[in-house]
Amino acid sequence: MPEQIPDLIAHIFWERKEQFLLDRDMYISWVLFAVEEGTFEYRIGDAQGQAGFGDIVLCPPYTAFHRKTISTLSFHAITFDFSEQSAARTLDDELPERKITFSETARLSENYRHLRLADQMLDLQMSKQKLKQHYFDDIWLMMRSPFRPFADDDSNPGADELIRRVAMYLKANASRPLELKQIAFTFGLTPVQLIRRFKTAYRMNPLQFITSIRLKSACSLLLETDWKLDAIAGECGYENGYYLSRVFSKHMGISPSSFRKQNRL
Repeated sequence: MPEQIPDLIAHIFWERKEQFLLDRDMYISWVLFAVEEGTFEYRIGDAQGQAGFGDIVLCPPYTAFHRKTISTLSFHAITFDFSEQSAARTLDDELPERKITFSETARLSENYRHLRLADQMLDLQMSKQKLKQHYFDDIWLMMRSPFRPFADDDSNPGADELIRRVAMYLKANASRPLELKQIAFTFGLTPVQLIRRFKTAYRMNPLQFITSIRLKSACSLLLETDWKLDAIAGECGYENGYYLSRVFSKHMGISPSSFRKQNRL
């Protein structure tokens, strides 16, 4: 079943703010701050840091959001929610760091530009809301895609030397069948030790890491070749096109064929 995309409740673009009206706020829905210009400090629970262009900061409902501008700030504030509580809990579990950083920002910038343009529409509010939902959907798919930079970073400072070697091994062997027990044995660890140390470094378990690599390869092959899905599945380490389609749809929120149709030039 494809991952649920949340419903956009409200979107506001704040341009060149010198400071926040409130240094601390709390929302009854999820809120997303997407920075176009400038930087700000944030603290949400145990997570804290700085955010600038290319960063998205997420705050769950009923959670104190502390923030302070560092330099003049232009950003999109988006509130959203899920129709199913299980989807909200999954997001809360998977993103304890609260910040997502994108290394590729062209597509992100286009979505930001269209969100700003939607504000200038003069026709019915419903049309404006639908447009904004469309561009928010694409930002959401980018957030939840395997292109997240930490999933592809062998130099992760949170990883010790052994776990970096595990990550390199997984990348080199992602196109063939892999089992957690076998991976752990190869590096002299128990499966429990491997999962714990890997999650500490990469914020996902080894099998999720493998999936991110396989889906990134599948995305590239969908856009760069005319191969059938079975051929792409074999190249990416999956048994067949049917299984790849199920995994792809679950994690990307879109079928492989729709992804190819919508993103191919």
